[in-house]
Amino acid sequence: MIEQKVIIHLTDENDNEIGTLTVISPDYRSNEKNNINISNSITLNNVPIVDNPDNLTPIQYCPDIGANFANLMFLEETEYQILFESDDVNAKYDILYSLIKINDSHFKKFRFELGDRKVYKIAGTLNFRSYVGKSFLDVRKNNAGSIKIPIEVRSKKMDYFSQYSAMIADLSQHSLNLIFEVNSPLYQEFELDYHQKETYYEDFMFLEYLFREDNLPSIFEYLSKNLHSQLKNYSQMVPTSLAANVNQNTLKNIISKPNKLVKINSAIKIAEKLNGHLPYEIEQVKHEDTIDIPENRFFKYFLELIRDLVEKLLENSSEGYINDKLLYFRDELEYFLSSKFFNHISAMEYVPFNSQILHKKEGYREIFQYFLMLEFSFRLSWDEINDQFKGFEKKLSELYEYWCYFKLLKVLNNLSVKKIGFEDVFKINNDNWSISIKKGVGSRKNFLLTLYGYEIEIELFYNLRFSDNSKYRSYSLAFKPDYTLLVTIGGKTNYIHFDAKYRSELEIIEDYDKIDSSLDEEIEKRDEVEEKDRIFKDGDIYKMHTYKDSILMTEGAYVLYPGNVTKQFFESDTIIPSVGAFSLTPGNDYIEENNLETFIKEVIKALLFYQGLITLDFDSFNY
Repeated sequence: MIEQKVIIHLTDENDNEIGTLTVISPDYRSNEKNNINISNSITLNNVPIVDNPDNLTPIQYCPDIGANFANLMFLEETEYQILFESDDVNAKYDILYSLIKINDSHFKKFRFELGDRKVYKIAGTLNFRSYVGKSFLDVRKNNAGSIKIPIEVRSKKMDYFSQYSAMIADLSQHSLNLIFEVNSPLYQEFELDYHQKETYYEDFMFLEYLFREDNLPSIFEYLSKNLHSQLKNYSQMVPTSLAANVNQNTLKNIISKPNKLVKINSAIKIAEKLNGHLPYEIEQVKHEDTIDIPENRFFKYFLELIRDLVEKLLENSSEGYINDKLLYFRDELEYFLSSKFFNHISAMEYVPFNSQILHKKEGYREIFQYFLMLEFSFRLSWDEINDQFKGFEKKLSELYEYWCYFKLLKVLNNLSVKKIGFEDVFKINNDNWSISIKKGVGSRKNFLLTLYGYEIEIELFYNLRFSDNSKYRSYSLAFKPDYTLLVTIGGKTNYIHFDAKYRSELEIIEDYDKIDSSLDEEIEKRDEVEEKDRIFKDGDIYKMHTYKDSILMTEGAYVLYPGNVTKQFFESDTIIPSVGAFSLTPGNDYIEENNLETFIKEVIKALLFYQGLITLDFDSFNY
């Protein structure tokens, strides 16, 4: 391994020297060395210049990553060494001001002094934990800030440029869907209006949902090739000699307009009927296929409406994730509206609410629904998610926990005869129209499954607390698994627990240290494999053993994590695995949802077998 180093010469906006900030990673697994001056202010030592960033290298530089991302890239859950030096020993400095302002656990100063009386020096460690997104490296000198150096903090456990954005879009969709639930307390409260929403974040949530790949982008591609058109009839005066046909309406027009008749000498039969006269031009009805119809005008108007919304939000957004995404949305809309067919579509005069094309035809139906979503001035704020968007970075571990919860709900809904709606998931405050996820006993969701000839009742809880003095029993300490399934078969209660695990490396090491310090060498080897293969952490499996052993009537406890290895561990002579781990990664979740669904069905089959309700051999299970 060799040391990576980023050396930044910081100045203020007036080019006054502030000092030198050095960021070091000692964990670069490569022998390739370089020394590159990116600019007058940034020098890179042993930092690879890449086109496509990975999720392993501590520091990378991507010159062509695009306007929406910073070129200088770091990793979550990675420790960096920080050194700041300045010749001005009398000034007051705030090191990494933007980072400390967001989360004071990022930067930890060393307790001992490094400098002498001629040079100001301060050192420490920097760890982003599980926060990802855009941030900045900067220093304040006597309350005057340096020029901010933008950085991108990537995810280790999922693809930051595709899977992460897919997870955010999924979370946005769940809160938006609430307004279309017929039984929702909110449903009857909404009326179509054009009032200003309470917060810009509500609009941003809508845009996150709208621009996910299978929504507006795919709908636009479909409609651009399948625009609805109509035959348009219009009248045109043409010379009589060029008339394509003469019908009853033509004759009526000739008689009603005698001023257009001229005397002719030719013995044409029709002229005899008009005292030797014929019109020098007659009116012809033409037929033309046109796309300039109300529905296409509405389509164009909707895209322009979204473009205006993006521009408004850009004016009111600061640097960071939201601003970067808005720039991406604007680029997409410019691409859409530059299509040549829009040149043949005029401005919308009215919204064709009664159009059957908007209500029923593929593509138009979805655009109309998006329009209603936007124009419903719903004052919803998902408190837990909204909190994660304050500042530049998002705590990925918490976002992942919410995301896994909705995936588990989806799996159970697919299996259940009795479906749940979004109003069952959220707790709604009718005073300020904010929502939060129900937790604890109040989060109970009831599902009814028909499997193997039996009706099976399942209850799902989010953060249900088990203790030695409550209905939900632990014989020792109190525990609170992320998600608990209560399966009742033949009057017997069985618990199945799941924990969403997106944890920092430091937390894992601390867990190991508590168990056995002699495992250090084995842990180091295992961590190298984990970084390459994205497998589950041993420390998380230890936690599942704790649930299994301490919470009464527990049949199994399992980890949900963003990786690519699924494994279960069995006690001797058992059918249901006692502990295990399931990969559940945004972007790959369709196949993994099916695997989770199959597992739940197999657990129920085993429980039926234990109760003597069905007879099976061990080879019939598909774990």
